[in-house]
Amino acid sequence: MNETMHPVHIDTRIVLRVYAAATLTLGAALVLFAPLWFGAQLDGVPWLPAAVIRILGTIVVAAGCFGIALARVEEPESRRQGLLWLAIGHGAVALMVMLQAAVVFGAASAAAPSASASAARAAAALALTAAMLLFYAWQFGEDADGRFGRMVTLFGESDASSSRRLRSEYERGIRQAAAQEERHRLARDLHDSVKQQLFAIHTGAATAQARFDAEPAGAREALTQVRDSARQAMSEMEAMLHGLRAAPLENVGLVEALKQSCEALAFRTGALVDFVPGGLPPSESLPPGAQDAVFRAAQEALSNVARHARASHVGVTVAANQGDLVLTVTDDGSGFDQRGPSHGQGLPNMRARAAEYGGHVEITSRPGGGTRVCLTIPPCVVNPGDAKTYGRRAVGWGILAVYFLVMSVYRSREGTGVYFPLLVFNVVAFGREFVAYRRTRKLQEARR
Repeated sequence: MNETMHPVHIDTRIVLRVYAAATLTLGAALVLFAPLWFGAQLDGVPWLPAAVIRILGTIVVAAGCFGIALARVEEPESRRQGLLWLAIGHGAVALMVMLQAAVVFGAASAAAPSASASAARAAAALALTAAMLLFYAWQFGEDADGRFGRMVTLFGESDASSSRRLRSEYERGIRQAAAQEERHRLARDLHDSVKQQLFAIHTGAATAQARFDAEPAGAREALTQVRDSARQAMSEMEAMLHGLRAAPLENVGLVEALKQSCEALAFRTGALVDFVPGGLPPSESLPPGAQDAVFRAAQEALSNVARHARASHVGVTVAANQGDLVLTVTDDGSGFDQRGPSHGQGLPNMRARAAEYGGHVEITSRPGGGTRVCLTIPPCVVNPGDAKTYGRRAVGWGILAVYFLVMSVYRSREGTGVYFPLLVFNVVAFGREFVAYRRTRKLQEARR
């Protein structure tokens, strides 16, 4: 990654799920318990029975269902636009409730507020809080640039949206090609490893059956071969299953998956495979998916060793180097002429995976001299002064949060409607900047 990005990203899918859970809970509570809270009728408004509150609760439940549907949208930008519309809608609800509360309950309610007036202010405060938090999530969600000028994309097509659509189609094509190549690689590995092990198991079992009565010693030897082949096949399958896992790898998962792949290579080829894991850079300092890209590249490199190198010794290391994540695979096999034509998509795939995360691959080989593959993934670029910047922001948001907390307590009657949303908003902003400060400090310390 060559661009500076905020260390704390807002996942709009999680925001929408939290919104849906909160609105569904609130709506269900209003539907089920409205008469217990408000009585048969609202104070001062005898023509508005609690049944209307149940209807409003049902509307809140419907908003939660909409949040669930929006959270299932795959494209991040579409989810962000949905968040903005939700924020606008909640802001309109808060404004309308405040205006209507002032008209219905009158200015005297501030001096002696009724239960209905307090409920109205609480409803306005909740709607305003939701509007502010949804707007914050829209502004700093996935691929956001933090500018209010993105509002123009709401009202018609723009060149940016057309470009995003083209990019989405291009990325979809890339994913399909990568999936097809992954299936081909898996088929080759199954043919070269597990299929051969199953054939050895079948042959050993047949030999043991033939020698069971006449030659017990030979039968025991054949059964030993069956057990060894079965253990090798299990190791191969476990490594392949790790390669097919859908969840993204973190540092610990990357080390374990590489270890199992090395064990599988040793079983398959009989070579001595040394796996040396070193200290890895913090997961939060790397681009999302970087560990998975490193593992896929390692799979391809080890697969090439098994099929072509005929090596007796293979070395695999993964470690941090000045904040970079570095994978190195070396072998003493037959090597190849780098000036010759390239066969297959293995090496181009490795280079493409690295380039996707701002990294690069260096390959050194010569006929009869072995091969060395070195893949490097750089961390997300963070400017040296960013830790202090995030710290100053956290202090600023924290001071504002304390101020609004004091005002909410000091002016408790008006605080529910005015200061509470501002308090919640500032607490959320403070938490985001504080976590960013901590992560950036940790990254800078790791680079020293």
